[in-house]
Amino acid sequence: MTPAMAGGFPILAANARQAVDSLARARLRTALGLVGIMIGISSVIAMVSLGEIAREQARRQFEALGTDILLVRAASGSGAIAPADALGLAGAVPAIAEAAPRISGHGAFRHAGRRVGQGSVQGVTGAFASVNRLSLQAGRFVSRLDADRRFCVVGAAVADAMRRGGTGRIVGETLEVEETLFTVVGALEPRTETYAIPLHVEADKSVFVPIAAAGRTTEDPAIDVVVARSSPGVGYRTAAARIRDYFRGRAPDLELEIVAAEELVARMEAQTGIFTLLLGAVGSISPIVGGIGIMNIMLVSVAERSREIAVRRALGARRRDIQSQFLIESLILTLTGGVFGVAVGLAATWAICRFAGWEFLISGTSVAGGLATAAAAGLFFGFQPARQAARLDPIAGLQAE
Repeated sequence: MTPAMAGGFPILAANARQAVDSLARARLRTALGLVGIMIGISSVIAMVSLGEIAREQARRQFEALGTDILLVRAASGSGAIAPADALGLAGAVPAIAEAAPRISGHGAFRHAGRRVGQGSVQGVTGAFASVNRLSLQAGRFVSRLDADRRFCVVGAAVADAMRRGGTGRIVGETLEVEETLFTVVGALEPRTETYAIPLHVEADKSVFVPIAAAGRTTEDPAIDVVVARSSPGVGYRTAAARIRDYFRGRAPDLELEIVAAEELVARMEAQTGIFTLLLGAVGSISPIVGGIGIMNIMLVSVAERSREIAVRRALGARRRDIQSQFLIESLILTLTGGVFGVAVGLAATWAICRFAGWEFLISGTSVAGGLATAAAAGLFFGFQPARQAARLDPIAGLQAE
């Protein structure tokens, strides 16, 4: 440490003490300045934090299903996917670990002569439960052995409606689905619908039947989607290319639309990153307004303390000492407001997350950015008042009333 640096610390400490005393004397102006900076910083904290929390929430929805998911659909106007081709996909393509075709219909559900729901009737295979992470509350899911049997699995909402009707045990009961009787072999756990990928399962309000049975009982027995999982270590581009090759060999005129969860994750990351930047840009307007208020307060302070500045200059204080005193005063004011702003911003973010049902996370980036913004505002908006104080003519200051 150089002698000049060692000698400068006592002066900075003295300036800091003087700045604190000056702020304490002007309590009302100090409080107004703190409120302005606090509101500005809290808005930045809340907006940036919510942007990052929303991105994390979307990422978790993807991870709940897995980023190795691929949705395979026939393009509009190009025909339909043949059930035999869909059922043979996983066995014929090593890049695909599982494939779960679905036939989707709609109908009303009745039990013991009483209506217990209305929703989707989904013809699926046993792989549909594992691919979509469906958990069983009781019984079992449909399997390939149920091809010629009228068995079904009910969603949590349908099972609850059956219990309210007086049914104690769901498994083994008979359910009427659009005038066709099915024996219930399983009931699903409640499942929150995710919109991370463009596949709406709506498991709670649905009834799942063997895909062969759905082909005989629904109005449109065409397969609407094949949900596939790529094998470990296989990228989504490779998996998609192998799927296209497989179907091209069986239906040359069939055009496919393949959506990969991994690709959607990348798009989501880019979009939410831009969204967070926009939120931060909008929120940065408030610290600018608060900083202008700080500049006005400091200019008034310089005008009121012209005699004090002149006395210090007459006693030997240099211009840079006067300038550093007012800069330190501005920094203390904005950093204190920044700390309160961080607390208020995090509290607002927590309240919004609690209302929206999101998991609250403290964003280190937003906290650091908020404090850095407060420090930058103190230096930027405090520079002109500090410069004006340093350039004050001591004689004119001593003559001031």
